[in-house]
Amino acid sequence: MGGERADPIRVLIVGEAAALARMLAAAEGGPLRLEVHTAPSIPEAEPQLGSLQPDVVLLDGRQPDPDAFLGRLQAEGIEGVIIGPPLPASEIVRLVRAGARDFLLAPHDWGEVLECLQRAAARARERRRLAAMAERLQRQLQQLSVLYEVGQALTASLHVEEILPSIVEAAIHLTRAEEGDLWLLDATGQVLHLQVHRSRDAEAAAAPISPTTMAVADSLLGRAVRTGRPIRLGPGVHRLDTGILVRSLLYVPLQAHGRALGVLGVIHRLQEASFSEDDVHFLTMLGGYAAVAIEKARLFEAIQREKGKLEALLQGIEEPVLVVDFEGTLILMNRSARQHLSLPPEALGRPLRAVVAHEEIRSLFDRRPPVGQTVRQEITFPNRLTFQASLTAVDGVGYVMVMQDITYLKELDRIKSEFVSIVSHDVRTPLTTIRGYVSLLPRVGPLNPRQQEFVEKVERAMQTIVELLNNLLDLSRLEAGYALSIETCSLAEILNEAAQIIRPQAEEKQHALILEIPPDLPPIQGDPRRLEQVFLNLLSNAVKYTPPGGRITLRARVQEGHIAVQVSDTGVGIPPADLPHIFSKFYRVHREGEAAEGTGLGLAIVKSIVERHGGRVWAESELGKGSTFTVLLPCQPVRTLPARLGIRSGSTQEPEPAQEQQRGQPRGISPGDAPAEGDPAG
Repeated sequence: MGGERADPIRVLIVGEAAALARMLAAAEGGPLRLEVHTAPSIPEAEPQLGSLQPDVVLLDGRQPDPDAFLGRLQAEGIEGVIIGPPLPASEIVRLVRAGARDFLLAPHDWGEVLECLQRAAARARERRRLAAMAERLQRQLQQLSVLYEVGQALTASLHVEEILPSIVEAAIHLTRAEEGDLWLLDATGQVLHLQVHRSRDAEAAAAPISPTTMAVADSLLGRAVRTGRPIRLGPGVHRLDTGILVRSLLYVPLQAHGRALGVLGVIHRLQEASFSEDDVHFLTMLGGYAAVAIEKARLFEAIQREKGKLEALLQGIEEPVLVVDFEGTLILMNRSARQHLSLPPEALGRPLRAVVAHEEIRSLFDRRPPVGQTVRQEITFPNRLTFQASLTAVDGVGYVMVMQDITYLKELDRIKSEFVSIVSHDVRTPLTTIRGYVSLLPRVGPLNPRQQEFVEKVERAMQTIVELLNNLLDLSRLEAGYALSIETCSLAEILNEAAQIIRPQAEEKQHALILEIPPDLPPIQGDPRRLEQVFLNLLSNAVKYTPPGGRITLRARVQEGHIAVQVSDTGVGIPPADLPHIFSKFYRVHREGEAAEGTGLGLAIVKSIVERHGGRVWAESELGKGSTFTVLLPCQPVRTLPARLGIRSGSTQEPEPAQEQQRGQPRGISPGDAPAEGDPAG
């Protein structure tokens, strides 16, 4: 074996082989680099196997009972070579079976000895290399197994106080260290705080650690945070920032999503041992697991805190709140909802229809608005309470229903309606008297022009008051559930009659009145006089608010069991801020430079009549381009709904305008045009 070797070949000669020993001793300083040891007998050689760890044992074949010794050499990966005088073939076979790998029989030739030693040493070292590799692989498998188990445990836990001790104990186990620490950064990211300290030695584990805080800016621990790389020291004697002396150490930063969380460290305080690259690799992997687990646990704890706040807020709300996922399962309710709907705590997690018997609430959830939109409906209870329910679809959550108690508003509305009805009725009698006497003034004597002007102003004012009183009484009767005479009627005839009545006004302003009314519209159940009143009002408004030479379109068509009627114009349009309120009582659109016209009751009467027929009405408009009013009436017979307290199905509150309310020129009617019930503006 030529050239220098990193390590000498360790040879142990067992038995009487003085000449061979001298030959090998003479070669110790040569290029072969031999390290020769001798033992006169097998019993004296056996203790040296452990201490010397020879590569080759030259065993005198004349030693008594060599078979057991050869078997031990073979088991420990040591080359056993038989030396001595020539042996019979049967003896050679027996020794080979016992574990002898080679023979070096007298007389000894140096070239033969050299070749034999080289072969034996090469085989021995190859076996040891393979054994070391196998041991290393075995350790790596164990480390991977530990990492897997630790990873499973860390990902299964959602509490930081449970996670941290497991991390440190796994780090000590993986690296075979004496002690381990875990430090976490504070909220500022400038100071590390000791969270967990573990030691294999019980006394060291119980001893207090000082200090328990460390600045990131000027400490070895902080360097791991600042650089984001592992720090390894040893072997040697090192004084840590905490003041203790260690033989070797390994620190790895804990990072999650590129953000430093802390440092995981292991040390050897007493042992003359160092940490390998494998230790660095596996501890870094463990640190990655640990950082993700810590981040997850912190996030979970933050979510739990926010959930607690949300639940406290939700339970403190007086309005009933229900949350249902998109599959219809009840996932959240507050105390008020449980009380009003008599829901048990175990209702959570069950289908809404299985736990809520109230049909109006069921029908509201059945409407399933698109994500980001809200539908509203009045909900009444047997105890005469009335709620305004808003159902909103929230992306990623489901449907959220909030019910606002409007019982007192309904009662005020009832009292107001009664008051208006009484006052309107009582005022009509003296007003009729005044009107009669004013009309008799010319018969008493001739009036000069100035007096005639005053009389005409009085008559116009009285006409306005009469119109207002008539509208108030009309609306009061409608809301009270009277003033309808339901019969089977032809909507096509009603629309054509209304168009003929309004045509002279349209022609006077040079408007084009376009009718798109199919002659085969199905009959409906309704009050012909009231329905004609609806369309006359809408057509009159279209004529009034469209500049001369405009276009007014009256169209109707059947869609999904309803008849949809649209009145479109190319007029001035309705400002977006006014659009949600145009069906409210006494609301009038104010335009700059123009006096508000009318009583503000026309569209309120329209809405009341349509809803009393089981239908809906809404408006779309674009300022400066025109407006479209749509009336949706059921084809099948409907039962008119009285509008008294606690019975009316539509909403009395005006919702916010949706984006599709402001549009361009009126277009054809489509099924998607109909807004939610009770939403006057679409």
